[in-house]
Amino acid sequence: MPLNEIPKYLSFETRDLVDRALEHAWRELKKDAPADVVLAKRKLAGTIVALASVGETDMAKLKSFALHAARASRRRQSFSTVKSSS
Repeated sequence: MPLNEIPKYLSFETRDLVDRALEHAWRELKKDAPADVVLAKRKLAGTIVALASVGETDMAKLKSFALHAARASRRRQSFSTVKSSS
């Protein structure tokens, strides 16, 4: 995520951390071949920004929680699709 898209209220250091965490998380998530790349990236970014906004500064945690949220969202969408087609 380019720095100009990360909220301006975050400090430069936090914005840099968010950018790096997002890049690392995306490298891992794209191996799952998400059907909707834009939605997957938004989920990662939203989770990372939310956590960084409340003070989380551990890049491993940011990445881990973001991946968990994105994968859980994907599973819910898959479940909803299967359930509605039954």
